[in-house]
Amino acid sequence: MQQNLQEIPQPQIIDQNGQMQMVNPQQTLPQNQLYQIIQTDSTPNLCEKFYNYITGSKKIPIVVFLILMTISGAFILNICFFFYFSPILAFSSLGNLLFALFVWTPMAIKIENITSTVRYGCLFLLNCSLLCVISISFPLSLNRIWCFVLFETLLIVLSNKDKKIKFFGYKMGGRAVIILSIVYNLFFNWYYFYCLFITGLYTLVYQKYLINKFNISNEKVERIENTCIIKWAKNKLTTFISLKDVLEKGQKNQPLVQNTNNENSNNSSFIPVNMYPNYYSEVAPGIQQMQSIPQGEDNINQPPQ
Repeated sequence: MQQNLQEIPQPQIIDQNGQMQMVNPQQTLPQNQLYQIIQTDSTPNLCEKFYNYITGSKKIPIVVFLILMTISGAFILNICFFFYFSPILAFSSLGNLLFALFVWTPMAIKIENITSTVRYGCLFLLNCSLLCVISISFPLSLNRIWCFVLFETLLIVLSNKDKKIKFFGYKMGGRAVIILSIVYNLFFNWYYFYCLFITGLYTLVYQKYLINKFNISNEKVERIENTCIIKWAKNKLTTFISLKDVLEKGQKNQPLVQNTNNENSNNSSFIPVNMYPNYYSEVAPGIQQMQSIPQGEDNINQPPQ
């Protein structure tokens, strides 16, 4: 027993002179010195690695999290109550959940982080409602959230066709991801072929004609963030991405634009073009010109000085 106790590693500290010392638990540390405890084992466990692999992030922003939970809720509902009467619906909801988890979520996390929670949430409500109306279904129906997931996936990939994008963990070109996404959804949602066709058509129309008209200026985002409930969420939730956080991050990373562009040219990391650009209304006419320049976390439109 004594031999086992001696093999237990003792905690390490660094004193004010930067020297490493061992700590005896039975000794009392002097109160006139500041000590920093070093955590020697910081390797993530298997669950954390799997979580980071799926999402590409240690935490999911609130809107992406709510959409993902809605799709999960639709899957559970279809399995528990409609599996016997409509197994096709349960099969479809399973495929939609897997697609949202392994394909859409990693990209959507990055888009909300460079867009802000309010802007991303408003555009989700707008586009999802329009897709439901066009496909003749109840607005924000649980079984139609997959239409928004497919719409945004295609929209992101269309803006990043020359980059390497992960599709169920495998990196491939953007054009291949578009084809595989359509084939995948045809397999799991063939019963809703009409909705699939409408979603693809709406994506093309949105990218060409509506992407600027439906965008929200920074002034509107700031006003919404200052409303009662949204202001509470911004102050209380760490997963809430405020417009201030987005702009400060863009200013901080501005000197690294050239390095980031070099990394993107080598496809070492995927930083998506922001389809929902941040802008102030007085510079709105220049949005179309700015979108022709590759944008990511490092070149978000900044307010005029």
